Amino acid sequence: MKKLIQPAGIGIFTMIFTMILLWPWKSDDFAENREIRLRNVGHQILLASGDSTSRVLPIKRISESEYSIVFENPFQFDPDSLVKVIHKGLGEGLVGKKAEGKYQVNVVECIENQVVYSYQMSSHKDKTLIPCQGRLQPKDCYSIKIRFDHNTMRVSNFSVPIIIGILAFGFLLIYNKNALKPSKSKHMGNSQSVGIGKFELYHSKQLLKIGTEEIQLSQKENKLLTLFALHPNEMLERDHLLKEIWEDEGVFVGRSLDMFVSKLRKKLLQDPNIQIKNIRGRGYVLQVK
Repeated sequence: MKKLIQPAGIGIFTMIFTMILLWPWKSDDFAENREIRLRNVGHQILLASGDSTSRVLPIKRISESEYSIVFENPFQFDPDSLVKVIHKGLGEGLVGKKAEGKYQVNVVECIENQVVYSYQMSSHKDKTLIPCQGRLQPKDCYSIKIRFDHNTMRVSNFSVPIIIGILAFGFLLIYNKNALKPSKSKHMGNSQSVGIGKFELYHSKQLLKIGTEEIQLSQKENKLLTLFALHPNEMLERDHLLKEIWEDEGVFVGRSLDMFVSKLRKKLLQDPNIQIKNIRGRGYVLQVK
């Protein structure tokens, strides 16, 4: 049974591994273009304040997920306009098609280094906090610090292959569990039986039943039929059958196998949908329609 499971398992793991290797892993698009995007945000903020000539100074990186936009000259801002400008400027660069992700904005007064306005934007409305809207802030020297939730910046790149990998792994576990059921049945208890078409095989009792009729089996007939029953519609090699049932009984073993197969065929005649077929030179198949 392991030989049958291995190709499927190897195939699934090969598929997962290949998918991971070939997946178009995106580097952090926002990180690659952060200076351009953040400077554009600063430029739009100045335009919204009526300033079209002042410069946005080089972006300062405070940490891996926090940046500061610094301006050449003082400006005034309206919180409503500020929120919209930043949201639009960061929209398409942060997490792909999902605009804002999650980030916090602090407007800091340059001289005293005090936060004069701050808000938090999130893709979840209940976590979005935008206070003091509609209150125009006076003209002054400001810098704008933006801190991003680093996880939301990257999650979209990894979620799809991870989900596919988990589903494929779950499928493999289920497949192997089902595929291994027949092997576990080799250790059947006294009350267990195996269905063969219209027949029921009681291995521990060496008994084959169809309806109310009971057919007693010899020890070797029972072993042989049990192997067939546990692997219906599968080709069992002669060498495997010989080893399982007769071990090392010499040159007469092969003829004995053919003889017991013939006996089982006669005992299974009552169900026309069951046939033990000889695969010439290889082995036998219990065909169950």
